Amino acid sequence: MESEVIIVGLGPVGAMAANLLGQYGITTQVFEKLPDIYFAPRAIFVDAEAMRVFGMIGLGDWMDKHVFKCGAQFRTEPPPNGKVLVDLKGLAKRRRYGCHQLSTFHQPTVEKKLRDNLEQFANVRVNLGHEVQEVMEANGKVYVTVRRISGLNTETYTCKYLLACDGGRSFVRKRLGLKYVGSSIPEHWFVMDFDTYDESIDKRWPDSVLVGNPKRTFLNARLPGGTRRVEVLLKENEKALAIVREENTAKILDEIGIDAEKVTFARRMVYKFHARAVTDFRKGRIMLLGDAAHCMPPTKGQGMCCGLEDAANVCWKVAMLCRGNLKHQVHDDGTPVIVAAGIKVDVPGGESVEHLHRSAMDQILDSYQLEREPWVMRQTKIVLGLRRLGAMTSPIKIFLRNHLFTLFHLMAGPQYMESEYYKGRPDLFSGILDDTSSGSGRFFIQPTVTHERLEGTSSVLLDEVLGCMWCWLSFDCSPHKILSKDQFDFLQSIGCIFIRVLKQNSKLEQHTRLDPTMPATAPREITIVDETQSLQKWMKRFSAQSVLLRPDRFVYGTVSQVSGQEHVVDSLQRVLNGQKKVTIGPQPRPGLMLPARFWISSVFLVMGLLLLLYLVTMLVV
Repeated sequence: MESEVIIVGLGPVGAMAANLLGQYGITTQVFEKLPDIYFAPRAIFVDAEAMRVFGMIGLGDWMDKHVFKCGAQFRTEPPPNGKVLVDLKGLAKRRRYGCHQLSTFHQPTVEKKLRDNLEQFANVRVNLGHEVQEVMEANGKVYVTVRRISGLNTETYTCKYLLACDGGRSFVRKRLGLKYVGSSIPEHWFVMDFDTYDESIDKRWPDSVLVGNPKRTFLNARLPGGTRRVEVLLKENEKALAIVREENTAKILDEIGIDAEKVTFARRMVYKFHARAVTDFRKGRIMLLGDAAHCMPPTKGQGMCCGLEDAANVCWKVAMLCRGNLKHQVHDDGTPVIVAAGIKVDVPGGESVEHLHRSAMDQILDSYQLEREPWVMRQTKIVLGLRRLGAMTSPIKIFLRNHLFTLFHLMAGPQYMESEYYKGRPDLFSGILDDTSSGSGRFFIQPTVTHERLEGTSSVLLDEVLGCMWCWLSFDCSPHKILSKDQFDFLQSIGCIFIRVLKQNSKLEQHTRLDPTMPATAPREITIVDETQSLQKWMKRFSAQSVLLRPDRFVYGTVSQVSGQEHVVDSLQRVLNGQKKVTIGPQPRPGLMLPARFWISSVFLVMGLLLLLYLVTMLVV
């Protein structure tokens, strides 16, 4: 059996990849070993960047209603005792790229929604209870041997590209012989998921709280629907097998102020966390995503979030290589219409055509690791640092950490931690970018805009208009006036949508009709109003008149004037045709990003210490 793409694994990352490919019309087979969704949550945190990936498949609103927008605290003792070292209650209201910065979610619920969403795609077939036993690439195809768990017979499937989303113990990664380098965290953590009917718990623990002291270090996180996650750092003398017994679990919960008789456990397990990554994110036509490519401790939930971003990055590239565009076009008889390099080709049923030559395919697929690896490595370092700070057991180290945190929090201000300034921006420095234009590689903003729908005009987040396609966005100017016919035709051929942005307070009704000067062959452009002036400010900052956005919300390039600089489109066409190499830019600085307030405070602190030293010296002399 042949398909364009095979996905191994149907966890959150595999399900997201299947949804994206389903939207692009790519024939996809998904194989998952488990017969049903795993019953308990594993990942619990989702950040703003990952929330935007849900928006790409139309589930942004649904996710926003099914997450708990939480604040966070770092304390010395369980509340109400102890001292608050870092208070991030403002996280519950702060937004980043139009989404809440940090939320908790119930993984089984989200996975079920992702799987249910796949039912609308006739081109995606899900095979549960199927184990992949062999993977091999030959003659421009990938051969996958699969066995149904309930039987002994095997079947062989073929595809153009394979996405391995089969987790940290990935069979595909092991079969390919790819190195999974890194280290294991020496500590053991006791993880408990439970439902509670004790209302006092939610009052005492309204947010996610990390408690660090010599007696016991633990995390208590609130999830939607009354579910809680507690992660307890085990002491050296505590045995993993003994600690999961009911009487020992009750003692630990009593230590942290939770009555074990008022909870119902969903899961109790002891984990040892890892920080590892493959040296190669792809081998030939096989790409590794999520934990199959990289894993890290679960602090801040970056493991799953990075995996979802992997899917957003690689799926549109695979779709372009399979079909030459991101549109699902068919003739009246159901035969697919294939578009490559802006030229339509009719493909007879049963035949396959390699639309882009080998060099183009290689560099497009290589851009996956170029673009994703720096961000993943940065988040891994941050997570490891936070984990070390939270897992200290030495009283001296804890004393120093607590006082340094207090000083740092005073100097940098709560806005520093709440804004996740230390996390950095997920901008690209290498990959499929036009490095000659300003703003290229930036993760684009997501303001609220006014958009005309069938049911009337409404305010929506920008991602609801963008969908998961290429987008040409022009400010206060019709796109067809900026682009030549050939450039317009090329963008159309790859499934690009055209958006005209109007200034704040503009009346949308006056601009919804077609411009009389627009060519008859030009597509109808979408018109939106920049309610908050955010788009106007972004354009002004980068001296841009128009922006070419990739499907994953990154800026490919900008046009700075109404006339000229149309080469942004030409450079994209050359990249997709293999005539131009992808951008290899400088690596982002791995250091900690600190606000100006911190440096100003540091100067005054040093001056104060020097003054104090001078006064002491004068008194002694």
